Formats: sequence, C-alpha cells, structure tokens
Amino acid sequence: MATVLVLGAGLMGPAIVDDLFRYGIADRVVVTDIDPGRVQGVVSRFGRDRCQGLVLDLWDRGALVETMRRADVVAGAYPVAAVRQVTEAAIEAGVSLADLTGSAEGFDIFDHHPAARAAGVTLLPGCGLAPGLTNALVGQGAARLDRAVEGVVYVGGLPLRPEPPLNYRLVFSLETVIDEYVAPALIIRDGQLVAVEALDGLEEITFSPPVGRCEAFYTYGLGTLARTGLAMGFRRLAEKTVRYPGHRDQVLLLRECGFFATEPVRVDGQEVVPRRVTAALLTPLLQRGDEADVSVLRVVVRGERAGKPAGWEFEMLDFYDEATGATSMARTTAYTCSILVGMLLRGRIGDRGVVPLEHAFADAQLYAEFRLELDRRGIRVAERPLEA
Repeated sequence: MATVLVLGAGLMGPAIVDDLFRYGIADRVVVTDIDPGRVQGVVSRFGRDRCQGLVLDLWDRGALVETMRRADVVAGAYPVAAVRQVTEAAIEAGVSLADLTGSAEGFDIFDHHPAARAAGVTLLPGCGLAPGLTNALVGQGAARLDRAVEGVVYVGGLPLRPEPPLNYRLVFSLETVIDEYVAPALIIRDGQLVAVEALDGLEEITFSPPVGRCEAFYTYGLGTLARTGLAMGFRRLAEKTVRYPGHRDQVLLLRECGFFATEPVRVDGQEVVPRRVTAALLTPLLQRGDEADVSVLRVVVRGERAGKPAGWEFEMLDFYDEATGATSMARTTAYTCSILVGMLLRGRIGDRGVVPLEHAFADAQLYAEFRLELDRRGIRVAERPLEA
C-alpha cells in the first residue's frame, strides 16, 4: 500500500494529489502545508479515507523528518526557500524525493549526491514543466545524436484570452514570476557556463494557432542542465521564457525603474519594500480574466550523427481542461511530478543519489514509458528530426 507525502497545498500540490489518485499511483496521500485552511481544503476534496492532512512547518526539522519516514516517496510542491531544508530532511529520513524546485540561490543539489547515495535515496530535482519535462526532452534529444552541440528550450504559460496591460495571467506565485525577471540566467555559451541578465536574448517565436506570434527571452530555467550540459557536450545551451509580444519590454521597464527591488525605501516616513508594493498592485491585475490557459514548449537539440549535422525538435501545446477545471500549467507541472513519483514507486528510476532528468531519460525505454504516461493524460509532445 503506497503512501505518498505531498509537501505543499498551494497551486500545484492539490493537482499532484488529484493525479496520484486518478491514475492509481498511490493508495494513500498525506498532504501538508503551514496553512490549515489549505490543508483542510485538500482533505475535503479527496476524502479522509484516503487523504490525510497535516499542518506542518517545513523549518521544524524533527517533525518534517518524522513525517517523511512514514511515506514511501515524497513529492515537493513547497516554496523555493525551503529546498535545502527538505532535501536534507529527505536524506535523513531515508526517503526518495521528486521536487518541483530542485534549486535555489546559494544551493547546489549536487553537493548532496554522496549523502543521498549513501542513504539509498533518490533525489529527482526539478520535476515540473521547466525544469522537468524540458530536461527529459533535452536528455533524450542528445541521446539520439552521436554528439550534442547546441540546444535551446522555449517554454511558457500563457492566457488563451490575454488582457492588457501585460497580456499575462498568474498561474503560480507572482514572487516566482518576478524572480524569473530578476535573477541572472545561467546558460552555456562557447563551451563555458556564463551568467546573463534575465530578459536578455530577446527573439521572436511563432507557435500554431491559437497562440501565434510570441517573444522569448533568457530566464534561469535550465535547472540541473546548467551543471550537466557541459559534460553532455553542449557548446551552447539556454532556456527562454515565452510571452506574448511586448511583455518583455514592459517588465524590463518595471525592473529598471526599481519596482522589483528588495531593499526598503522610505515613503512618507514609512519604510516599504518596492517588490512587495509591486506584488500587491500587480496580483489582482494579473488575476483578471478566466483561467483558460495554454502551455507552450519547444525544445531544439542539434549536433552530429554519423558524421553529419542532425537534430531533434520537440513541441507541445497543452490547453486548459474544461472538464476538470485544471489549468494547463497545473497539468504539465503537477502531472509530470506525479508521473515521476509513480516511476520511483515502481522502481523504474532506481539510481541512488541526485538523478537529473536529462540523465534518467536518455534511456529510450524509460523515455517511452514517460511519454506514454503523458499521453494518457492528454499531454502530447510532437517530435521531428532536423536536417542540416
């Protein structure tokens, strides 16, 4: 009887729970959050007979480890700031972890590889859409070549019916969105890992209707590929966020004017943090309109095969599910995580220590199983070979 512990009952946690039950991955789920209301909401939705709720502070190390020890696998849908705490607790508890985040400023998941391996634990970092599905596609694309040279990941969540002024609607935390626009992006350029300004590298990109013309720019979404890409042979590798045209210049203006700053400023005798004020102003603005969204993804990997230029392109357009009310961002992020939880439970990902998805899904058979699970959920990834 498999028990999965889901850490976080915000936007993605409940979607993970739903998929775990819908596809018979877990018999029992324990969902935790520091907010009692969120926990109760999830338990009420799925029923106490199979879903147990627990109010838990992730910074209470003893309680976290004790809770983890009662689970077969842990799914992480918690704030980025807790990634170190959760990772170290999973190793101490001796339980494997599939984590949506996997990275944070000043935290290197690979530092924990020896301890996790010694503890017999598998750590899967970045198990969402990006990083996550994108890493698996890069890994499989590179594995189909004799030598991978160049790769680029385009990915974004967009409203189907955008509203001005930013033509964007929140599908997860605004703080996370702002971080994408502020934090330097790690990319591989000329065979070197370099940091570039977020929002740089602007280019136009077009998807099939109803999406059409978009723009893309650098953000920090490579995840573990920022570390593994060089060893995989890439000379150039980057991730770019996709938005509707004009969005980048609008948020760049906000950033350059200091609206995303974290240092307090004094206004009328009171100290205020610009980013918090911006978040308070933008959150209701970016929650307008309906929930109908589309997630777009294009992964391009180029290199050589049999001495000739070759490559692969992977593309996905996934839409809001009107039948279930699940946003596409929840589907592509949370369902990817729950699929990986299932693979851990079945022993299909058996390596111990830190296991980057680009390494795990270089295996053609495992990738085929992963694709099959995505297809079962209506998440379709098209593939096509690229010629010279």
